[in-house]
Amino acid sequence: MRVRDGVLLLALLAGFSPAASAISFEEATAELDGAWRGDDFFLRVDAERAQASVDPERPFQWQRFLVKEVAGWKVTFTIGSELFQAIIGPDGLLVTSTSFRGSRLLRREADSAAGP
Repeated sequence: MRVRDGVLLLALLAGFSPAASAISFEEATAELDGAWRGDDFFLRVDAERAQASVDPERPFQWQRFLVKEVAGWKVTFTIGSELFQAIIGPDGLLVTSTSFRGSRLLRREADSAAGP
């Protein structure tokens, strides 16, 4: 793990209780639902319809979204043919993917946190 990734992980997990119980597939899917944005990456998940978008210019050009594995608060999922891993923390997601190098720290967009 590179130093930058370690710093991002520490920032994400600051104040996060490791004693918190692991989450189920359904809870992981619900946690990922909504719009997420980082410095150079965008993620929008519509968990109800099992679809997601990673293109901010085309936010409604959907691809299939599927949670593959949940281990504690680490979630492995696919969007189309791309594989992603995310660590869910209290302040956001730390995401790695086959579609980019390194990791991205994403925060939930304010309008998607409120829900419908």
